[in-house]
Amino acid sequence: MRRDGVEFDQIAPVYDETRRPPSEEELQTLVGLLSGCRTVLDAGVGTGRFALPLRAHHFEVVGIDLSLGMMRRARAKGIAALVRGDVRRLPFSDQGVDAAFMAHVLQLLPDPRRVLPELGRVARQVVVIQLPEWCERKPTKVGRELRERYRELARELGYTLPARGKRYRHTLEELSSIAPPKAIRVISGPPPAPEERLARWETYAFGGGRVPPEVHAEIVRRLRAERPIDPSVWSRSREVRFVAWDPRDLVAAA
Repeated sequence: MRRDGVEFDQIAPVYDETRRPPSEEELQTLVGLLSGCRTVLDAGVGTGRFALPLRAHHFEVVGIDLSLGMMRRARAKGIAALVRGDVRRLPFSDQGVDAAFMAHVLQLLPDPRRVLPELGRVARQVVVIQLPEWCERKPTKVGRELRERYRELARELGYTLPARGKRYRHTLEELSSIAPPKAIRVISGPPPAPEERLARWETYAFGGGRVPPEVHAEIVRRLRAERPIDPSVWSRSREVRFVAWDPRDLVAAA
């Protein structure tokens, strides 16, 4: 994990364009798992993609993140309770909130055993993790090869880009071995069109303006010419899992 949050500072300006918003079914599932809670810690709040709709459902949300750039975007949306910090060492008291929630963060961390018990420590009622579908799939080389080729082409055009931070595939089986979940909810939806998914990837590769727009456009043109869209690769499912634990079980696993 990039401890200073700089990787996400760079992509903060386009982050929301590269991630679909939570579906209504996802939000209703999450709200159901948070039933009876009032205060929610969004651990890895980012730009507030979940914090904002949770607040609309009358939860009091406090967000924590390492990236100041991402939290500036969240604050611009009206999320005021924000703290800069590391989810592995939360600056909150024991049982300081009713619930702790995390999405799109575990894949940045090598060891979930350093994270889940810490979430359990600060939550009184429930800990919920959103687990993306790609964590359960066998990795492919396509994304990695595209990212590397993007960097190569940028370098050819005079721009040296930093390498992307490592991502980790923590499966449901792995997380369940830490402590048995008390609930698992699976949300399935149709895959986006390959062109839509590739367009989002291209925007993500652009990041926070690390190359001029005209250079990015030229890199994308070359990539598309070299690698025509393969629907079997880009038409992936939208299955999402919400996994909930009793905080006491996670603390006991520490």
